[in-house]
Amino acid sequence: MPEKYWPETIVLWGAGATKYLGLHGTKQLIELILKITKDDFSFLYGKDEKLINAFKKLINYDLINDKRLSKIYDIKALKIIIKTNAKLDMHELFTMMDQLIENNMGYNAFLNGNNHFLRVERIQAAKRCLILIIEELERISVQNKPGYFDKENISPYYEFSKVLTELMVEEGKEFERRGYKRDSRRFYLYSYAIISFNWDPVLLWNLCNTNREINKKNIKLKDGLNLKLYEDFGIQTAFIGSNYSESEIKYTVDESQCKGINDYNYPSRIIRMGKMLFPHGMFGSRICPECGKYIINLSNSCNKMSTNIFGPSLLKDLQIGWQYRTSKEKTYERGSIECPYCGQITYPYDMPIIMQTLANSKKVSCLREIKTEMGLIIKHAKHIVFAGYSLPIDDIMVKTFFMSSISGNDKKTLKCSLINYDSDYCGGKSWLTGQNISEYLNVNKDSSKVECIKNICDIFNIDNVRISLKGIPDIFMENGKCSREKVIDLLYPRKFFREGFPIIRD
Repeated sequence: MPEKYWPETIVLWGAGATKYLGLHGTKQLIELILKITKDDFSFLYGKDEKLINAFKKLINYDLINDKRLSKIYDIKALKIIIKTNAKLDMHELFTMMDQLIENNMGYNAFLNGNNHFLRVERIQAAKRCLILIIEELERISVQNKPGYFDKENISPYYEFSKVLTELMVEEGKEFERRGYKRDSRRFYLYSYAIISFNWDPVLLWNLCNTNREINKKNIKLKDGLNLKLYEDFGIQTAFIGSNYSESEIKYTVDESQCKGINDYNYPSRIIRMGKMLFPHGMFGSRICPECGKYIINLSNSCNKMSTNIFGPSLLKDLQIGWQYRTSKEKTYERGSIECPYCGQITYPYDMPIIMQTLANSKKVSCLREIKTEMGLIIKHAKHIVFAGYSLPIDDIMVKTFFMSSISGNDKKTLKCSLINYDSDYCGGKSWLTGQNISEYLNVNKDSSKVECIKNICDIFNIDNVRISLKGIPDIFMENGKCSREKVIDLLYPRKFFREGFPIIRD
């Protein structure tokens, strides 16, 4: 019989979770792109002058005058499409372009008294350009000093990651004390998993750094073997990390490695791992156009403040500090990453990114595998935390997938925590439950937060729902620091887990 152990708590990480960092949500992104089509860059006010000039150069010069780039990323076509449909939201824009591409049809636009016909090849290039601009907007959003996160803003996320890492060490020691077999899921699988619906790798980068720091401390279990912590991406993944001057195949940890390393017959060290999935893809990841392998960038800088985790940009000035490693990368530059499997060069347009579309676009194989893993994780969850993510209408495919995944769960026992932000209520109770939720909904009928809460309460039994309006990171902060007790209450509340933390796996 297969092992029944799955992560008990699932964190669904959304745009609201990183708003504090300056990262843009979907609505903001389309507003910024509309400004860019009007040559309005006022939203960059306050940013470093070098970043501002580099971004303007990319938009107004490189994507127009560079013959190769202008064909790959057709900003002129993108502007035509947007200017003729200025009221489109993001998922409508992507859906329209995807439908045209799938049907091999062009686009006829009437603009400034003239007709402009765009062949399907230009629609494809316009979509690439839109994704590129989104990536660059998010990359810039987290930078004040070029190449680095803002220290004050990133600090709560680093502290949160550090607490999570320390809790998983504590959990591992307790699981060993109870006699859980090290080569079984009961021992090595974290009791929480993170499913990020963001494209940014901010939380991943912080967890990688806190894991690295804890792994250097040589934390020993009873028999003297060192305990190591890693993240599992739900699919075999080659990664490009620090201190690799040449392109070579390095793998992230998965469950098969866990079982092999933790084998009692070959004692060397002990590892535990947590599921961290990116079903919509991630900036800095690539699919090789030749061999089809999936690779991710885990930064060629060990500096935890570095934004290199976003991967290389088309322009060096937009990603200060990125070092091209191989002779091929140094020759081609322009955001190139050499595939460690076959040596082919990949570019930013090789990122497997799922955008907000209602069209039946071609499925990306690696993301399909991750989605399958996501379905299993959600299906077996006991507690689901919506961290700045509320199953919005532009994620309708995810919403229906989510509902089908939990359809076999007993709604009387499945628990839910929702974290949103309301400036009028953020100073109140940490959590609203039962009647307090109903009262909030009655008083704030026109609030956008209400739609989010109703969305969740339509799926879960309201008696098993608790809601915080403090937002992230405030929900786990106390006196300016990340609180261990608040993180535990967020993931393993005694209201939902009678035994508290560490949880009991029967």
